[in-house]
Amino acid sequence: MRPDLWLLDPATTHLNHGSYGAVPRPVLDAQRRAAEAIERSPERFYRTDLEPAIDAVRRRAAEFLGVDQGGLVLVQNATEAVQVALNGVRLAPGAEVVYTDHAYPWVKAAVARACAERGAVPRCVELPDPAGLTSAEFTTALLAALAGALTERSALLVIDQITSASALKLPVEAVCAEFGGAVPVLVDGAHAPGLLDAPVPAGAAFWYGNLHKWAFAARTAAALVVAPEWRDRVQPLVASAGAARGYPGSFSYLGTQDPTAYLALPAALDFPSEHLGLTFAALARRNADVLALGLARLADRLGLRPPPATDLPLATVPLGWDGGDAEAWELGDRLRERGVEVAAVTMGGRLHLRLSVQAYVGLEAFDVLATELARLAPRDRASRRP
Repeated sequence: MRPDLWLLDPATTHLNHGSYGAVPRPVLDAQRRAAEAIERSPERFYRTDLEPAIDAVRRRAAEFLGVDQGGLVLVQNATEAVQVALNGVRLAPGAEVVYTDHAYPWVKAAVARACAERGAVPRCVELPDPAGLTSAEFTTALLAALAGALTERSALLVIDQITSASALKLPVEAVCAEFGGAVPVLVDGAHAPGLLDAPVPAGAAFWYGNLHKWAFAARTAAALVVAPEWRDRVQPLVASAGAARGYPGSFSYLGTQDPTAYLALPAALDFPSEHLGLTFAALARRNADVLALGLARLADRLGLRPPPATDLPLATVPLGWDGGDAEAWELGDRLRERGVEVAAVTMGGRLHLRLSVQAYVGLEAFDVLATELARLAPRDRASRRP
């Protein structure tokens, strides 16, 4: 479906949109025009035009996400956003930060560093296994697991909206409703913009999401949304000319930086309707349907156990091969050498592939993947288990 709208190498099979996105040609064109406009008068742009332009983009992003513009700032990526939020919480010695074992590795790293610097304590909760559970049963199990980890010392609860490696959609609305009144909840919505309508749940103290993954933004662009009661405590990582303006004004001018990814955001948000004739929701459904058909092909050709049905355009496929982090990296490298891009991960000592589909992916991509996996499959039956 319109692969010509991207610069992607046609000799490569691209099944990992979820990691870094892929910027469409019209968005790159908009970014180039923004860069050229800056160069016509850098003096005027940075002194006069930058902050009104950022405010206009913030307004558009807030409309897209269904939030108050006064609560939204633009940041480079989710990694920056989580560190801004952790700084805003101002952890005290002995305070606890609760997160799940499916949290993104860089989020875990940010939590670990913040806790080490402030004498706080990270607490990791094992996510319940969703296999065999209804949505309601999984929600109940998740809430119980989190409740068992929260104490009077809990200063922050971090929860994924869509987990990265395992591609699970978690009930963040229920989590915020259950615990948001007692402990601030930070929702990692890195994959949410462009996949979920109105993704920011009520009751979240902090929410962030990348715009360069599923919302087609140029790299890099993300949104951080902060609840009113926390805004006076949140500051950008860089103190600059706007530091005295508080939230959100202090985020608009952070020294001389390249803002063109932000300035091209309107073109990104218009891209599905203008160039594909689809809303974001309709495009997500199309991509999820292609993924489901592709996974069925993959399972049939390789004898794999298909993952549970999902309404997302990304899913994690168990290969039934033993392996840890080193083996996952090696598998990803070997597939890439063969012209196939996927995210290879390990869970529970088994290798999995997280596959994600965007409009440039067709079913033939799964045939290519199946062929290469068959060539790379372990010959030793002991390392291949259902």
